[in-house]
Amino acid sequence: MVSTQAAVPKVGRVLLVDDDDKLRFVLVAHLRAQGYEVLEGKNGREGVALARQHSPDLIIMDLTMPELDGMSATRELKADPQTADVPIIMLTGKTGTDDLVLGLEVGAQEYLTKPFDVAELLARVRTVHRLAVAHRNLDELNNRLEEEVARKTRRLQMLYDYMRALSEVETRDQILDLVLEYVQKTTNARRVSLLMTDASGQNLVCERAVGIDPAVVQSIRIDAGRGIAGQVFSSGKTVVAKAMGPIEADGRGYDGDEFLSTPLVSTSLATRDGILGVLNVTERNDDQTFSHEEVECLRSITDAAAIALHNAMRRSQLEQSVRVLLQTVGYLAEYRDEETTLHLKRVAKFARVLACELAREGPYRGQVTDDFIEWLVQAAPMHDIGKVGIPDEILTKPGKLTNEEFNIMKVHTEIGRRVLSRAFDPNHPVPLLQMCIDIAYGHHERFNGAGYPRGIKGEEIPLAARIIALVDAYDAITSHRRYSKARPHSVAVEVIRAESGKHFDPAVVDGFLRCQAEFDAVRTRYREAPEETPQAAPAAV
Repeated sequence: MVSTQAAVPKVGRVLLVDDDDKLRFVLVAHLRAQGYEVLEGKNGREGVALARQHSPDLIIMDLTMPELDGMSATRELKADPQTADVPIIMLTGKTGTDDLVLGLEVGAQEYLTKPFDVAELLARVRTVHRLAVAHRNLDELNNRLEEEVARKTRRLQMLYDYMRALSEVETRDQILDLVLEYVQKTTNARRVSLLMTDASGQNLVCERAVGIDPAVVQSIRIDAGRGIAGQVFSSGKTVVAKAMGPIEADGRGYDGDEFLSTPLVSTSLATRDGILGVLNVTERNDDQTFSHEEVECLRSITDAAAIALHNAMRRSQLEQSVRVLLQTVGYLAEYRDEETTLHLKRVAKFARVLACELAREGPYRGQVTDDFIEWLVQAAPMHDIGKVGIPDEILTKPGKLTNEEFNIMKVHTEIGRRVLSRAFDPNHPVPLLQMCIDIAYGHHERFNGAGYPRGIKGEEIPLAARIIALVDAYDAITSHRRYSKARPHSVAVEVIRAESGKHFDPAVVDGFLRCQAEFDAVRTRYREAPEETPQAAPAAV
């Protein structure tokens, strides 16, 4: 006989399987009093069927029953993927140790001998249920983390695909076509326009557009400072608008020369020599606003396109484009984890100081070339790019991480390696990209092998990663963080000296000690302004 409560469970759903009607009656009453929804089965066969049909949170299973005993029923449940994770508390009138061991071996979480105190059973039910819920929540967190990592990995992969495609095109028209293609891939926007400067360099004309009436496209001509596009052209800033005006029912998005559809991102294609044009993106297919990540991606696309346009006839097109993309992508992690606004700049500056010293003196003189130094400086901001895949509640936690949270945080090295490696073509290797991978994957390794993620040691760790490990540690010690105050330069020197041969490469430490005064000068010059340092929450007024 099967009975269930119709009410929505307050605490959880328990399946009670026992052929003793009186005992089952008592236990059902107590379990329901504790807020549990209870399903009842009289034998193992009935219990297995109920478990598969109703997916309980917990099963209480008698050992000795007709048709199918509790031990056999437990084996069936644990062999079925649908019910394998449901915890089981086994009840028995037998007191033999062999039965206890066998019950636990087949998959029971708890084993209670009859007669038993109902209060003890309820306590075990609560404990086992809490553990089951915690395990389920952890699985859900892992699934969300995997989904987030996959989503951000796809976006970063798209940026790298764009960069690789950009390196293969030669003409201005091909570059503009590529920009439109990847803007749509990145944002799923229904309306995109690319406005480029005319011959005078003072006006913008629409050269590429999607989702706009061709007759309107041909008439668009914007003076510097006029409308949103003109303001972006004049200032070089990015404008992000969530609501500027209603989208017309007939689909028109322009009123004269002004771009009115919302939400809107308008960003410039800028080079060191000036602004080449403006990209406008609006009307996502899901009608949602553009996220921070999407805005950063659009800026990456326009930055890279501007460089490609500016250097279309030069051999260094690929190198320049990769540099801009790496610099922009590096800040995708930084804008989510703004420990300090100047952290990435300081790390790059420190890397240059230390690499130049290693090139002057020590065992790495021949290895640290001018190219190595330039690649290192460009790759340094990518060391924590994998943090884009770490949940905000862990990445921005103000206090110390738990062991579980720290294990999730450590995954950022693998995320960084995986994301960057997808853009690496072994048939056409780019040394700068290889160094980015080495740094992102290896900057938490330790010289003595006690680091992560692989636990490699000594010269198994790429030299670039050994250098960044030291400069990143120095900046962490001497900078304000959510979880610690900045410590003096002298303290950082002593910590690094003490870690020589343990955390850090002794030869790299020797180089640091020779140029540590330059580190202090960089630290002083690029330290945060008072308003950027961690502040205590203001008292309530």
